Amino acid sequence: MLQLKCKTMNAGDEIMALKCTVTTDLQAKDTNGYSGIQKHVEHDQSINHSNKDIVFSETQFNVYDESTATRQAIDDWNEQHFHNYVEQHDQHQREKGHAERQYGSVKNFLKRKKKATAVLTIGNMEVQSQLMKEFCPASSYVEEKLPDGTTHLVFKLKDEHEQPIKNNIAVAKRFYDCFNRALITATNNNVGWNLKSGKRVNIGDYLHRGRYATNNDEMGISHIHYEIATFGMTRGGKKRPAHATNSLNQALVSLHHAVTGQYCSGRAATKWYRASIDKFALKCLETELHKTYKVPQNKKILEFERKTETDKSLQTGLSMEQLKAQHQEIAEHKEAIQSLQKQTNDLTNQNNNVKHQVETVTKNLKAIYEATTGHQAVDKDGNDLTPLEMANGITHAARASQSNKEQADKDMVATQEKEKAAKQQQEQQEQLLNQQRQQLQTLQNQINDADEQLKQRKLQRVKEAQQEFDRNNLMYGDNEPITADNINDVEASIDQWRNDQRQQWQTDQTKHTKLINDNKDLQTQNDQLTTSNQAIQDNINSYKNQLVDSIAQNDPSHQVEQSLLNNNERPQPVNTDPGRQQHLKQNIKYLIKVAAKALQKVKEEALKFVDQITKTLTTPTNPNQPKPNLKSRYLDPSTIQASKHPFDYQREKQLMNKLNNDPILKLQKAILFANQKQSQKATQQITNAMNKRLNKDDERQF
Repeated sequence: MLQLKCKTMNAGDEIMALKCTVTTDLQAKDTNGYSGIQKHVEHDQSINHSNKDIVFSETQFNVYDESTATRQAIDDWNEQHFHNYVEQHDQHQREKGHAERQYGSVKNFLKRKKKATAVLTIGNMEVQSQLMKEFCPASSYVEEKLPDGTTHLVFKLKDEHEQPIKNNIAVAKRFYDCFNRALITATNNNVGWNLKSGKRVNIGDYLHRGRYATNNDEMGISHIHYEIATFGMTRGGKKRPAHATNSLNQALVSLHHAVTGQYCSGRAATKWYRASIDKFALKCLETELHKTYKVPQNKKILEFERKTETDKSLQTGLSMEQLKAQHQEIAEHKEAIQSLQKQTNDLTNQNNNVKHQVETVTKNLKAIYEATTGHQAVDKDGNDLTPLEMANGITHAARASQSNKEQADKDMVATQEKEKAAKQQQEQQEQLLNQQRQQLQTLQNQINDADEQLKQRKLQRVKEAQQEFDRNNLMYGDNEPITADNINDVEASIDQWRNDQRQQWQTDQTKHTKLINDNKDLQTQNDQLTTSNQAIQDNINSYKNQLVDSIAQNDPSHQVEQSLLNNNERPQPVNTDPGRQQHLKQNIKYLIKVAAKALQKVKEEALKFVDQITKTLTTPTNPNQPKPNLKSRYLDPSTIQASKHPFDYQREKQLMNKLNNDPILKLQKAILFANQKQSQKATQQITNAMNKRLNKDDERQF
């Protein structure tokens, strides 16, 4: 008796929600549709599959629906949606006189159109392994190592004697049935939306599922392949009204419009459809796991997650070296195909030559027959005679004509030999052609495998682009996800971003170069300023020397105050070398002040001396002698004229006061009024003062 042992969850058990990815892949590649992938999804072990990840012991858990009823349901659905369009199209073509352009039936209309298929995948190897650990006994599965070094859990369905383990098979069936029911439910035609208007829109109204196959035996990635019959309405325009179409994009746009009331692009509609189906599929699996394993409803098992957002460790596709090697191998295969195709063409040409020879021999035989018998080479029904029949006729005619018998026999034998040789050669050519066809089929299979690997490389490009975006904190469009459909645009945007960064770097480099040049200019200006400062300093030193010379000349005993000197210095007169150096160490303001005082002292002495001379000249030698009446021989009173300028009394008064107080003017006035004795006395006084000054200077120099 079969005993089923599985884990069941109690109310107190804690389940950490697993992050799970769900992906929907919609395709409309060719006119074969689901029929073109039927062998791929059936996983017949007797067929050499390109997919090497199939665990054939688990193929028994796959579910297929390829029944006649399902096929008929698809045909009926297509007939219902496209019958009127085909009728209107054919009627229009008949009215235009183009009966040859009629479809004739819905099947003929769709026969030339691309058929859509889809793949819905829930989870990955890691998620499925975690669920197996959570819900299945540890004895029911084993760990297997993959070629890339990672590990994956597979159910242990046979013992060491290759006998089935019934309990483990039951555990595996119960586990995989959760995925089967979730995948089938998520893609059901009655899945849809209840609108606020009370109307219901089902996905099957626009994307109708037909045949399908669930695959649970591909290394822990459970998914479903299914056929889709598509229906949509074009939006129409001025030249052509809206009409029915089986375009996958237009079907998605029509479904989006029916649900939201808004039109959008095919890409936006695909994104919206995938987001809706992916989340619903995960919800279906969550429901099945809760029912099957008695998990409390308040315990969340799975959490929806997009693969490209957080899963950075996922390794997909090939390395660049492998891809190059693969491209080289594909190129070699293509060269081999071309070579074989050339050989095939040569053999075909040879076969055509043989056929031509046979036709020539038959024609000659027919001419000989008609010439020999006098009858056309046809039977009583009007059909052409065979070469053998013509040869027999010729033989009979030759018997009647003894003179041509030998020649006729030779011709007949030669004709039969040529015909036999031609048939043998034709058989050999057919055999070679069959061999070439087999080789071509083998190479085509290899090309298909290469195409699959190129698809994986495209996924790797998607991952690398996402990593580039994450490293540089970039965003594509309105934070749209990166997919295989838009990877070319994404890479173009990355190249544009890199170009912008390069241009920004060049701009910064230019600015840096300009700053360096500006710094050089500033350095040059600084050198010029240094030179100017040095010149100014030299001028200051020269001026200080002049000031010290002036101080030494006018106040040779002057000493710098002790407070301005160092503690170990003593003030020295300026006319000595130590005193001169002490003065030169002082600032120019101090030297100007000292020089001004010395010059002021000299000025005062000079003014005092001028006053003495003025007094000498103005002191009368004879007090009783009247002052002389001076007259200028150069002044003509008649030449005096009134000034054009107004008379300013205050200004004239100030000017007169200044003239009366100016010592030099007083001296000049005294000289004019002095007599001879006063002048002699003043001259003697000046001579004495100068001699005294010269003697004093000599004493200083000494």
